[in-house]
Amino acid sequence: MDEVKVVVAHSERATLRVGDVFLKVDADQARIDVEVEAMAMAPVPTPKVLWRKPPVLAIAAVPGRRSAASASRRPRPRRRGPPRVPPSGSCTTRRCLPGPAGPGGASTSWWRSSPASASGS
Repeated sequence: MDEVKVVVAHSERATLRVGDVFLKVDADQARIDVEVEAMAMAPVPTPKVLWRKPPVLAIAAVPGRRSAASASRRPRPRRRGPPRVPPSGSCTTRRCLPGPAGPGGASTSWWRSSPASASGS
């Protein structure tokens, strides 16, 4: 027997691969029906439906090479060189860098004075 690989699994659906066959087990039969209809209408090569026995759908692997996007699941290599610094006055998810000084020496990129506060009232 071939090795069983879990492709994806969550509370509503699990997809397993056994050799060249994918088994999709879904709690909602309507989702399986929609998927089979969509594969029949798709203008691109789709897997052949081998059999359906609720709640399982068995489909064949699509012949051909793996796409470049799915061929490698390795994390990207770390970038070499100095860290990138965003331009002055911009924010990232980790920090905000001050922009040019505004009225009272405050950065205008994250603090804007109102006319009343600029005149000292």
